[in-house]
Amino acid sequence: MILVLSNEEIEQVFTIDECLRALEPAFLDLGNGKAGIIPRQDLLVPGPLEGSYHGFKTFSGSIPRLGVTALRINSDIVTWPIVSGVQRRVKAPLAMGSKYVGLVFLFSTRTGELLAMFPDGFIQAMRVGVTNALSAKYLSRPESSVLAVYGSGWQAKPALLAMCAVRPIKEVRVYSPKKENREGFAKEMDKKVDAKVYAVSSPELAAKGADIVALTTNSLGPFFPAEWIHDGMHITTVRFSEMNLEALLRCDLIVVAGRQQAQLLTLPGEEEKIPEFGIGDYGRDELKGTKADWRDKPELAEIMVGKRKGRENESDVTCILNFIGLGIQFAAAGARIYELAKEKGLGKEIPTEWFCQDVHP
Repeated sequence: MILVLSNEEIEQVFTIDECLRALEPAFLDLGNGKAGIIPRQDLLVPGPLEGSYHGFKTFSGSIPRLGVTALRINSDIVTWPIVSGVQRRVKAPLAMGSKYVGLVFLFSTRTGELLAMFPDGFIQAMRVGVTNALSAKYLSRPESSVLAVYGSGWQAKPALLAMCAVRPIKEVRVYSPKKENREGFAKEMDKKVDAKVYAVSSPELAAKGADIVALTTNSLGPFFPAEWIHDGMHITTVRFSEMNLEALLRCDLIVVAGRQQAQLLTLPGEEEKIPEFGIGDYGRDELKGTKADWRDKPELAEIMVGKRKGRENESDVTCILNFIGLGIQFAAAGARIYELAKEKGLGKEIPTEWFCQDVHP
């Protein structure tokens, strides 16, 4: 039988700690050559709204140790509005009931059968936050206790929780442009962690004296400058475009989740119409040929297994450009979610034979 789960059911069993326990060994597998990935590909074609595109995103990963391969698919209507003076990447919820479409398919590497299918929404932000927390575990100073969070949206919560799980965080400063958003987020998260969480009125105040900085925005324009960086800081990102060039050049070590950027596929002549072309997920032209060029940077998995050097001095400024999703994240998370859901009797089951065939494909 194939297990079908909802975001709500996944949330019942899959915590930050469970995600950390799932993803860390998966990255070690990748670094040791015992896991494989197919990089992200995005097919964008003109969409139904003015200036919008239908984005069809796919990537996958396999972890033989767990006996699973996962495929993640997103079918989105993507727009790039100006919000608070900054251009952002925003998905329009045009599916039935004003919803989004993102799915994970979990397959058995032993039989080839489909094991489970579920939406990607809950684990999407969690796996990003946990990956960045793993970068902090392996790159930040062990005594790091002050965290700055930029953003108060769906990426910010797991980023904060995961950082508090890997480092002795005592103080969290939150900044986002809208006062009500940052104050509401700080109030909510102050109840969830042992650290003191509070909002600050300016972005400079958040970074001042921070040991770890978590950038969790959907901004297409760089906003984090070199002037806010100090010795010993570790910086995490969720987009290619959050730090300006001077800030990246200020870093002593830049690590990437994966060196291969998302591949953009579109109709002839559409590339230049897509705002992210050359400045976002599909590359950042100004970095090419500089010391911030991502293409020769160590991957997080290589750092974790000791194939590449990490932090060498207390004063080093380290950074992870976590701009690309990896299929092993969904394979590892999916395998654990499948196991936990089966134990708890969650989800609905549908016949496996519906997704098998007698005809040789």
